[in-house]
Amino acid sequence: MRIPPFARYQRLLSSLGLMLSGAIIGSAIYMSIHQHTYNQLYVQMHKYLEENRDLLDDIENLNKTKNKQALINTVNVHLLPKNQNELISEDIQKEIEVDVKSELKLVIGQKAAFVRDSQPLYERIITQRTYILHDKKYVVEIKSIILIQTELTVWITAQEKRT
Repeated sequence: MRIPPFARYQRLLSSLGLMLSGAIIGSAIYMSIHQHTYNQLYVQMHKYLEENRDLLDDIENLNKTKNKQALINTVNVHLLPKNQNELISEDIQKEIEVDVKSELKLVIGQKAAFVRDSQPLYERIITQRTYILHDKKYVVEIKSIILIQTELTVWITAQEKRT
């Protein structure tokens, strides 16, 4: 029995290897682009879900207090960076804002004068509170609380707690 010489298939094997490595590199590039696009959609979806939740809460609160003008209708929470060195990702910022907003949900429907007089109580509820998100601890502090007509706005800062 006669064996064909290997030199005959050498170019075929090298071109097959080149094509296989090109397929692997191309699939890696495609997956990185796909993952980046998916991550952008994920962040955008959470932003829209939060906006939808806020609008539904606003509708519920406005229906609850539509005939009473001296009551708190909405609570807005804004997270400010504590320092420029430690910026918190957008999805964690939104989760912290939602958690603080749920803490202050008891304010909705109360008289604005009562909320104005008991402002230190609401500060103590939130200040130095620790929230655990994505296996990290965040400590929240209040920058300011402003009550304008029927809207309570709270500015907070959050910092990752290192243990």
